[in-house]
Amino acid sequence: MSGAEREARVVAGHGRRFAVETEEGKRLVCLTAGRDVSPVCGDRVRIEDEVVGPRILEVRPRRSLFSKADNRGKAVAVAANLDRVLVTLATRPKPEGFLTDKYLASLAGMGIAAGVVFNKTDLADSAAAMDAAGLDYLESIGYPVFRLSAKIGDGLGDLQRALQGHCSLLVGQSGVGKSSLLNALVPEASRRIDELSSATEEGRHTTTATSLHPLPGGGALLDSPGVRDLVLANREPQAVAALFVEFPGYAQQCRFQDCLHLQEPGCAVKAAVESGGIPESRYKSYQRLVKAMKQAEDRKYD
Repeated sequence: MSGAEREARVVAGHGRRFAVETEEGKRLVCLTAGRDVSPVCGDRVRIEDEVVGPRILEVRPRRSLFSKADNRGKAVAVAANLDRVLVTLATRPKPEGFLTDKYLASLAGMGIAAGVVFNKTDLADSAAAMDAAGLDYLESIGYPVFRLSAKIGDGLGDLQRALQGHCSLLVGQSGVGKSSLLNALVPEASRRIDELSSATEEGRHTTTATSLHPLPGGGALLDSPGVRDLVLANREPQAVAALFVEFPGYAQQCRFQDCLHLQEPGCAVKAAVESGGIPESRYKSYQRLVKAMKQAEDRKYD
């Protein structure tokens, strides 16, 4: 690597303009060296900054890539090198079980660890909402669950400790308090967003740009206000069960090795649903996703 080249991390971007920060803490606004160079927030990149202006020459290999669904349901890359994505729910708006299950299955398909944050526990009906969201069950099958109130700070310390040293992202419906959580966890977030928006010429009206914020205790938290839904990449319907973390353990006991856990006799997954081992609502989410994959498969041959 020549003296004019160095390593950096993408912290925001808009079009072909990207704000990057070097290991020394220097911030630069770069263009890409060509159309085949397509970084996203969180990418490690090789840049050149002493020839014709700062340019991103290369995107380094990623350990993960997070995508959202666009208006047509197609996958759009949003962020790279995440350690965990936290599905954010709240007392209000009322949690949607299918959406939560779809988020978790989609993240499993991306190979990114997931957790759940439940915000607004200070509201009077929070206990009923947490029960409806099935938090205890999700926790029992291995998902980290954080119950807190960004407004009054209750439970925030547990989340802060869990985020330290990791690169994480909050996703969820509008109104669940992701911005309040970001501001509580990163006190300088609002100022930094303004600076990054100005640097990449996004303007203050932009509400969908992803930005990266260093955490006070180490690690980073990404904010992506435009993420409303995730896309489950098309795959064989038989592959969906593996994205529901509790299913494989039951599936080993199914009569048929290729059991789809729908109408087959001797299905241990269906037996677990009937006995209460798997919540019926979660099984219905699985059925909906299998149906979606079948429909996608059928369209390939139309």
